[in-house]
Amino acid sequence: MKQKPLFIAFSTQKGGAGKSTFTALASSLLHYAHGYNVAVIDCDYPQCSIYEMRKREIRQLENNLYYQAKAVTLLEAIDKQTYPIVCARPEEGISKANEFLESESMEYDVVFFDLPGTINNEGVVSTFLNMDYVFVPMSPSRMSMESTLSFIIPVTELIASHKQLNLKSVHLFWNRVDSRVRKEWLEHYAKIIGDFKLSLLNTVIPQSARYDKEQSVSGNDAVFLSTIFPPDKQLVRGSNIGCLIEEVKQIVGLNRNDHAGEQQDRL
Repeated sequence: MKQKPLFIAFSTQKGGAGKSTFTALASSLLHYAHGYNVAVIDCDYPQCSIYEMRKREIRQLENNLYYQAKAVTLLEAIDKQTYPIVCARPEEGISKANEFLESESMEYDVVFFDLPGTINNEGVVSTFLNMDYVFVPMSPSRMSMESTLSFIIPVTELIASHKQLNLKSVHLFWNRVDSRVRKEWLEHYAKIIGDFKLSLLNTVIPQSARYDKEQSVSGNDAVFLSTIFPPDKQLVRGSNIGCLIEEVKQIVGLNRNDHAGEQQDRL
């Protein structure tokens, strides 16, 4: 009998907070660089941005010999294919995930769900509550804080009062933090979050254009955001994405080290 994979989402009610970006980055790092088997259920319907990113990258590979060779070298080194991405309506996310997992011979460690920005119907709420863990990016501004807390506080209260829910915990983390933001402001916001007994990750993601850096159409630029490659090492430095993934792994119990170190050395 197959082991059930973890269901994880990066989710927020605040538009443009980076949930799809972190879904793609976490999937690519865990699948290509850390030795885990990952799948993505893209429920951000109808745009399905991660699903569309994969289609766009494949079209670009067809006309770019540099990225073609890079993809072949990577997949041969890790001895597996790109992770699958399934597009689904948000209310059908769990059923589509289960159908996909039943049809696959491979066992998966993690299924990431890219959920819509607004949880506005019973079906979407059900999908959200069927996650094992949810991670919520937010920026250090009053508007972002108010939006995030109004979204998360009722969820955490629901978890506390309904022990039978799949959703084990929700964790906030700072994203797009400008270098000019004063440390005391982060500490002030962190205290407010702590007063509500919410979990805030240690990792702080800085404001950086690299988080939007996809593969070029005709060049050979380094790539950060991709569904076919992990972020290039020279772009990872200073991004804090590695720290975020390690913290996520620790929380969800992905501590397997049998292939991760060897695989990372080859990349």
